[in-house]
Amino acid sequence: MKLDPTTTISTPAGAGGPIVDDVSRSTAAISLPRLDGGRFDARRIDRAVLVFLLIGVFLRTVRYLLRFPLWEDECFLLSNFLDRGYGDLLRALDYHQVAPILFLWTQRAVIDLFGFNEYSVRLLPFLCGVASLFVFRRFASRLIEGPALVLAMATLAVAYPGIRYAAEAKPYGTDMFFSLVLLTLAVEWWRTPERTRLLWALAAWTPLAVGFSYPAVFVAGGVSLATAWVVLRSRCWRAAPAWVAMNVALLTSFALLYALATSAQADSELGWMGQYWQNTFPPLGQPVSLAAWLVVTHTSEMLSYPVGGARGASTLTFICCAVGLAVAVRQRRLPLAVLCVVPLALNLVAAALHRYPYGGHMRFTYYFAPVFCVLAGLGGWEILRRLHAGRVPRQALAVSLGLLLAVGLVTVARDVAHPYKAPSDMRARDFARWFWFTHELDGEVACLYSDLGKDFAPETRKNLSWFNMYLCNLYIYSPRHAAGRPLDWERISAERPLYCVEYRADHFAHDDRAEQAWLDEMSRRYELVDQRSIPCPRFDKHDRDLISEDSIEVHTFVPRTGPLDDASRTAHTTGDARR
Repeated sequence: MKLDPTTTISTPAGAGGPIVDDVSRSTAAISLPRLDGGRFDARRIDRAVLVFLLIGVFLRTVRYLLRFPLWEDECFLLSNFLDRGYGDLLRALDYHQVAPILFLWTQRAVIDLFGFNEYSVRLLPFLCGVASLFVFRRFASRLIEGPALVLAMATLAVAYPGIRYAAEAKPYGTDMFFSLVLLTLAVEWWRTPERTRLLWALAAWTPLAVGFSYPAVFVAGGVSLATAWVVLRSRCWRAAPAWVAMNVALLTSFALLYALATSAQADSELGWMGQYWQNTFPPLGQPVSLAAWLVVTHTSEMLSYPVGGARGASTLTFICCAVGLAVAVRQRRLPLAVLCVVPLALNLVAAALHRYPYGGHMRFTYYFAPVFCVLAGLGGWEILRRLHAGRVPRQALAVSLGLLLAVGLVTVARDVAHPYKAPSDMRARDFARWFWFTHELDGEVACLYSDLGKDFAPETRKNLSWFNMYLCNLYIYSPRHAAGRPLDWERISAERPLYCVEYRADHFAHDDRAEQAWLDEMSRRYELVDQRSIPCPRFDKHDRDLISEDSIEVHTFVPRTGPLDDASRTAHTTGDARR
């Protein structure tokens, strides 16, 4: 079925009339036929969509099961779960982190239930990543049909951002899922505006989406305007209370969550983030620079679907999306055009106010990946059609899908061959696996910071460093910490020494006097029999350039005489309560 402004579309019984016909046309799925009028078999289209959906599930599952070592960005956030409860997560987060409070609380619950390890901290993003594929199938099928639908599904399934953020302990995967459900409920309701149940469901989902995802506010704004247009054009006034409820829920939940937790994070981090995100803010006072910035932003990492990157590497995807948006406008699909433009416009306003980045790394706009993939599929199929003067050969579609499949296969092959983000991450985990397990076999092992409460380099904790990776791996791979057991001071003996471990970062000052005072204090009851330094160099992700020469300092003690008295035990167990 070729849809154009003159197409007549059947309407539900009892709902006829020119206004309803106009709304039906504007919200119907776009189907681009071959130029000679031929069509693709619907059953084959459905099978192809299902195949790529399953491929997407496979790719995400492989990445999750490979259990990549935690990398620094994950560790910066995860360090906040090591000694914080639910109430403590309402405060500003450490290590310059920001995250929605419902995401934090859900992560806290998962860790409490399954323990702290690579699988548990990534479980929520993984479930959201897999669920998103099934929801996207529904969402995209309501907007486009035919080969464009297959291309859209394949693009989302094999795109690297979707695979990565389904197996990473950050909120980007949940951003996409909760925004996608907002979009899907909206387009489902468009089909039958007189059925207000879906609009009420949208009103109920909105506070959840805002609580789990900061950028869901942009999507909710676009959904609100698009649904308002449908209500007005269809004159379905019975839907107006649900639309009002959705907007009240949006404003109320945003205000409540901001007062509860977001304001603390914003007050703490907006200054630092403003410097970190400065390249993602539009240069409003410089028209030429602004134009160049917009071009670079929209042709770089923001649109890495299915592949792309910085410095214009995503130009082809941008062209496909632009063509797809032009097709939607030409077909007079105003609600779809609003959904494509308004959330990004709101995001751009937030960037102009230095409140949220626009573009930049793909993670910042991953919440909008479903719309990007729909536009890319629609625009990609339109381009393929126009490149041929007559019937579009099946080979053109087959080659395109084959290339998309190759992208997914290359990604999974790379992940299997190199199951880590950077070799230094793997070395840090390998060290933790070896050190904590073997040393706890023949001695008591104490982390100076987490067990004894000693902090001789506070800047290491206040700034971004690989101390966080050391600490997270400690809680995963130390048998004692993983089991939640305190240090057993009674077991320390000449045959079972006490190992006191300190992570020392290369770039931060170390208080040698405080360390000596601690050693003097320890010498009252223990004899220092060994002191060694284990190098922990950090290289860039390509393992070529040395970034930092960190080290693990190990002090080995044995008792001087007899067991510890109560006063000494109290002095040395200050940090045990932290666990």
